[in-house]
Amino acid sequence: MPSEGVQLSPKEHILTDDEIIRVASLFVRSGVRKIRLTGGEPTVRKGLGTLISNTLYFMYHGTG
Repeated sequence: MPSEGVQLSPKEHILTDDEIIRVASLFVRSGVRKIRLTGGEPTVRKGLGTLISNTLYFMYHGTG
């Protein structure tokens, strides 16, 4: 890590869980079958397990 630290993105530039799920569901409806969560260190995101579960649900069951 640089001695001056790392500049983090402002919260308003980061998608919320609901926004990610909405985008993922739109992709799935358009035929996308593989979604990758990337950027920074996504595994430290709070609620990542729930986000993955919800995204997988929409991929396999649709959005209704």
